[in-house]
Amino acid sequence: MENFQGVAVMNYTDRETPWTRVIEHKHFQSGGQAATYVTKEYPREWHRGEEAYYPVNDQKNQALYGQYAALAAGDRHILFGGRLGEYRYYNMDQVIADALAKADQEIF
Repeated sequence: MENFQGVAVMNYTDRETPWTRVIEHKHFQSGGQAATYVTKEYPREWHRGEEAYYPVNDQKNQALYGQYAALAAGDRHILFGGRLGEYRYYNMDQVIADALAKADQEIF
């Protein structure tokens, strides 16, 4: 197949779809290849004692984030960004906007 989804990454958040994301690798390059390859990412069930892939927005993790933020406040070379850095969920457009805003603050 020449083109599967027209974009590099498509996220699926509905309960009916068993995968969370489909990646069509050709769109990370020029996209002019005759064939395409896709990868489907499936969620893994989390069990107590395992490291979570995304921070769980609960009281314990917010307190932990507060401790990290307080430590970092004294060092201007430390910046937190993105989902894992700020202990919250962002859509990709929000991550990019936040990164650009932080870059503006640091550069200008």
